[in-house]
Amino acid sequence: MLERRAAPLREQAVEEIRTAIMRGELAPGSRITEKAVEQRLGVSRTVVREALRQLESERLIRMEPGSGPVVTRLTRDEARQLYEVRAALEAAAARLAAEHGDETSIGALEDAFSKIDEEAPASLEALLAVKNDFYAALIAASRNHIIGEQLANVQARISQLRAVTLSSPNRHPQMRAELSAVVAAIARGDADAAYELSVAHVMAASVIALEHLDDRQEAFA
Repeated sequence: MLERRAAPLREQAVEEIRTAIMRGELAPGSRITEKAVEQRLGVSRTVVREALRQLESERLIRMEPGSGPVVTRLTRDEARQLYEVRAALEAAAARLAAEHGDETSIGALEDAFSKIDEEAPASLEALLAVKNDFYAALIAASRNHIIGEQLANVQARISQLRAVTLSSPNRHPQMRAELSAVVAAIARGDADAAYELSVAHVMAASVIALEHLDDRQEAFA
């Protein structure tokens, strides 16, 4: 049941459904019934339909004739392409932050990074929240909010796989070390290093994600 917060109900419903997909509560290929979402969230059918349209635009769900909304199942090739785009966007933002970031914006980036604790948070949602804050600070330092808009779209489409990568054993300390190196490169104004380290960070996550998809394909075979 949704709490009545300042954010519109549609946005809250989108967030709740997206989180259920990310956690695997709504598995790839599973059908979403509007009535079940209404009952779960305690909102009107109009709100549910608006939320589903938003998630369809993010390609997290697709509308199948005769079946209605279904959780999208990413192919391995689609996932590879999405991670390649994510790497390009993040690396471009990091390069621009190193070139254009000032003392205030880089300080905010360092502060956002400091909130990613050495130990992984108890919940995946808490970790995603601090990571999203980090990326918001990175985009602010880059002074290119178009990159931020495009990156948010890609992150939404791979939200299922982000849950897999972030919860992978030993990934948290590795992820934190990778981002620490990116922040250090930005702080010293080394644009090339910031770019290359950002690509390496995303590609390390992509290896885990693609291995997961390979394992899932073998399980269905």
